[in-house]
Amino acid sequence: MTPTSATGARRPGHLRAERGFSLVEMMVALAVLGLLTGAILMTLPDPGPRLSDEAERLAARLEHAREEALATNRPVEVAIAPDGYRFRVLRKGAWTALDEGPFAPRAWPEGLTVSVAAADGREAVRFDVTGAAGPTEIRLSNGTRSVRVVVDAAGESQIHAGAR
Repeated sequence: MTPTSATGARRPGHLRAERGFSLVEMMVALAVLGLLTGAILMTLPDPGPRLSDEAERLAARLEHAREEALATNRPVEVAIAPDGYRFRVLRKGAWTALDEGPFAPRAWPEGLTVSVAAADGREAVRFDVTGAAGPTEIRLSNGTRSVRVVVDAAGESQIHAGAR
């Protein structure tokens, strides 16, 4: 039974135990939850930079292939496949693998899909001895974002972010 006075008010010194959480307890719980969420988010990989890094790497390697065609006076082809890309050079009428140094075959990172749209219908970029190439668009996608690497008729590569 709760002690009360004759008027029905509580007697001083007898406080009823409050139920629930205080404001301070709620603030501490939210702060801990915020720290845990931040720690978890920082451990998750960001797919955005990986996609743009891969596009920049491809564009740079296409430029190396173009320079190789100009320097050696031989056509160079970059064959694009769903699993990666590789380089070939035309020697004595046959395409042979070019796989030393910067021309080593490269696999696409997991989760990356690739599509190729070329004027000549090939899934490759072929640089002739003048450095020119058939216009080609290579689209790299990770499911949420996509980046296009566009090779123009002069053999120059450009990167375009976002789908079109």
